[in-house]
Amino acid sequence: MKDNFKLRHLDILANEDKSKADLSTLMVEILGYKNSFFGKTKWFVKNFMRMSEMVAEAQSITMDDVQFNEDFHIKRPSTINNISYVQMLNLQQATKTADDDGLSEHIAKVVSIATYDSNRATPYDLNGQVYAQYKKELLNEPLFDVLGLYNWIIEDLTKTSKEWEQLFFSVEVIDKDFQKHGGAGMSQFNVINTIKGICSDFNYNEKEAWMVSYYLVMMNNYSKAYSTWVQNNIKEAKEAEMLRNRQT
Repeated sequence: MKDNFKLRHLDILANEDKSKADLSTLMVEILGYKNSFFGKTKWFVKNFMRMSEMVAEAQSITMDDVQFNEDFHIKRPSTINNISYVQMLNLQQATKTADDDGLSEHIAKVVSIATYDSNRATPYDLNGQVYAQYKKELLNEPLFDVLGLYNWIIEDLTKTSKEWEQLFFSVEVIDKDFQKHGGAGMSQFNVINTIKGICSDFNYNEKEAWMVSYYLVMMNNYSKAYSTWVQNNIKEAKEAEMLRNRQT
């Protein structure tokens, strides 16, 4: 019975304070209940009880435990690393902020950003009509199929973020003088510098740079960080050798 619910119904199911108006909406949309005099007198109680059972079943399922359905027709990227750089920035922002229109809209936004390229041929544009239509269509997809996809996205995004963090931490070069004189404030320009770097390194224009895969962007940044780390190690080794020579 839980398979009858759509993503747009999530806000009703997530509301612990159920009302007859909420259940009546589900009765009409899921059971096809008609609000006529005959319907009220003969079928209201039957449909209300059935809807109550369906809601109870759906509410008994822990949202975070729903797994991705491999048969779901909405495709996903093989890894979240494969989406474009601009999509990743949009996705990270979307996961950190709640949607004023409710939980269902929030999930639709996260899923639509992460899966757009896997399901649409038109280039990704968060403000475009094709994206808006795709996001709207997700609200009418089976609730638990979308939840499973959403959980996969969050899990893979978390795993990916940790892997990149560990990789960059392994080649981190700490410049105390740079930090002392406000160097930490330069982090706000990371996105701008990244786009400039992609344009320069791959001879792309700015529009093309935004659409480069997140994996390629991060590997390009990592190669530069690794090169800096190696050069710093060589510099420190030479300075240490010079110091030993002075002491002998």
